[in-house]
Amino acid sequence: MIRGLFTLVLLLVLGGAGLAYLMSQQQPEAASGLRPVRTSVKDAVTFDEKIASVEVAIATAKRTSTAQRVSLLFTDAELTSRAALAADQLTGGIVATDPQIHVRAGSVVLTAGVSFQGFPLNLAVVAIPVAVDGRTSIGIQEIQTGGLPLPDLIKKELDAQIAKILDPATLGIPLDVTRIEAREGSLLVELVANP
Repeated sequence: MIRGLFTLVLLLVLGGAGLAYLMSQQQPEAASGLRPVRTSVKDAVTFDEKIASVEVAIATAKRTSTAQRVSLLFTDAELTSRAALAADQLTGGIVATDPQIHVRAGSVVLTAGVSFQGFPLNLAVVAIPVAVDGRTSIGIQEIQTGGLPLPDLIKKELDAQIAKILDPATLGIPLDVTRIEAREGSLLVELVANP
């Protein structure tokens, strides 16, 4: 009797762990139909060159005491290539593998593999970028992990962290973000570098 009960408990535990593993390996719905974005050093360098143009605009604004307008258009390949290089440099905590950034009309979808408590998960984050009062705001619309839902508390925490990271004032950068537009395959960012 005890052996049968022990066997039943063991089967339930193993079955539950197996089910959790299988669900974690599912592709999140937000990632379905997305084609892989090829990464390249060239695209990462192009991304960095565009960021360097913002630094030049900031220096020019300071030197001339005149605001400088900057318009940047990032492609999926540039965003993904830069994200992949950044992810490769991260250690500890939750580290993303194979990050992919897909810009859709009105939203941005980030997909990546992550490991959570030893379980590999496929993660998809759908975000809506906007410019509010000269600041970048990225609202997390949804977070999906294969077949496993994430609690709203995690979504709210990510929202707050991303807002802090992307706020030019927090970073000490004299910029006003005047426009962010997510287009199919590209992200338009318009800025004003202030003196």
